[in-house]
Amino acid sequence: MVTKRPNPKKNKAARRRRSAPPPATWRAGSGAAALTSAGLAEGLVLASGVRIRMARVEDVETARRLVALTGSGVNLESRLADAIPDGRLGAAVLKGLAEGPEALTYEMAVAASAEGEGSVEDLVIGLSCVLVAEHPEHGVVGALVALPPARVLSNIGIPDMEALVGLLKVIKLKAVAVDPAHRSGGIAAALIATCRQIYTQLRYLLLYGQFRAGSGLETYYQRQGLTVLREGQGVSLTMFSVPAGIYTEQTERFFACDLA
Repeated sequence: MVTKRPNPKKNKAARRRRSAPPPATWRAGSGAAALTSAGLAEGLVLASGVRIRMARVEDVETARRLVALTGSGVNLESRLADAIPDGRLGAAVLKGLAEGPEALTYEMAVAASAEGEGSVEDLVIGLSCVLVAEHPEHGVVGALVALPPARVLSNIGIPDMEALVGLLKVIKLKAVAVDPAHRSGGIAAALIATCRQIYTQLRYLLLYGQFRAGSGLETYYQRQGLTVLREGQGVSLTMFSVPAGIYTEQTERFFACDLA
């Protein structure tokens, strides 16, 4: 019998190959790992290879085009798009994910103590996010826009300070859109799930949005775990000291979900 002397270099290389882990994928929803600011900025890779991340300056025009697909005059507002290049958009979101929700309370206190409306507007922009879904071969194929409903909260009869606090409690999912060639692949669902997880981690209490009555989208939103309200039914805001709600025209319907 011939005994071969082991090759240490060969065996070491084989051990390295065996121990190399497979590429990590991410799944949003219950039981998902906590989001981090770095992970959200770099991108969360789905099993399909699509990457969900915060929008960058090179994504703005594609995100505008995709959001416009939702119709009803919905668009990516210039105040949000213009805040992407200098990092103001979502800055408070990323800070809250990195340092904890308490960091948002500090940002709110700064806005409350500053003079003029510009500071509150900066807070709204910092608490907003534009997410994109980047396909490994086709680039950005999906987009989502979420922001605190500052104007609505300031006009529904609650005290000014509570309206400011509401910026840290209520988030509106303004738009979610996917390129027609890439629909039915779970991209929109992943964008919505990521949005929900972001604001859940930041200890928001309520997420809501609206859609055109008669569009048939109620079934889709229900599949995403969102409650679709009846036509004419408003979103009740129970977190304030006075009865308050958000209402829309009869041509629109709301969906909502508790994040707490």
